[in-house]
Amino acid sequence: MASINFRGKTYKSVFDMPTDIRKAYQREKGQSQRKISNPLTDFVEMSDEVREMYERALGDVADKPLSSRPLKDLPKTEEIYRRSARANRSQIETPPPAIENDDGPRRLVVTLFVLILLGGMAFLVMMFVL
Repeated sequence: MASINFRGKTYKSVFDMPTDIRKAYQREKGQSQRKISNPLTDFVEMSDEVREMYERALGDVADKPLSSRPLKDLPKTEEIYRRSARANRSQIETPPPAIENDDGPRRLVVTLFVLILLGGMAFLVMMFVL
């Protein structure tokens, strides 16, 4: 395992560093990696429209870590879509829910009744026809 030189001191690993120095090391390491990383648009071919949506969505991302943002403050899915949509498509209608309400016990009773009725009809056919 390679040793780490940070601010004039050598450490065997990140865990050998005191807490405040480790946080500073990770912060500086994260900033240098952010500068090095290339945007997705350098690797993926996108149409101009998709590229605009991607860049708008990147602009809305906050630098806060997820743990510091309460769930109630996070945007809803529809809100994210509206932010990334073009200006003339920002008023997207919300589709109806895909999951229908379950009738529960009523459906069970009706199903049992139909099964008993079909069974009785099959019994009568077998008794009188065959």
